[in-house]
Amino acid sequence: MKIYLIILVTLISINVTAQYYTGERVFALKFPSEKSNLYNDTYVQINNSNLDLIVAIEDISSGQVIQHAYIKAEDSYKFTNIPVGSYVCKYMWTDKNGNKNFQKDDSYLVYKKDEVGGYEITMQKSVSGNLSQSKISETDFFN
Repeated sequence: MKIYLIILVTLISINVTAQYYTGERVFALKFPSEKSNLYNDTYVQINNSNLDLIVAIEDISSGQVIQHAYIKAEDSYKFTNIPVGSYVCKYMWTDKNGNKNFQKDDSYLVYKKDEVGGYEITMQKSVSGNLSQSKISETDFFN
């Protein structure tokens, strides 16, 4: 009986540690190091809907991702201390059929010098989409 209990506890702990949490940097090795400016009180808050997704914030001028995070379904995450500049959000998720999807917002997020505050993006389940977005490739997502 003890052996069954040990196996059960081991299996449960493996399953728990294999899942991601909101805010986790799941692709830290694929993106450049995170960039932020602690003097800027700026943010992008993502309010997620029914699917887990990964959001990457790309600097328009350099084409590099400055921050990214995994966000669980029905959860929110706030990217903070966004440096001065123009940015676009990119999204990655897996649909119910197991297909990976990649999209990029068509609108820019602009942060000016001495600006305080930010943007809030609420993802909602919808047949026709929520934002004006363009489909991108996996390569474009990770650039």
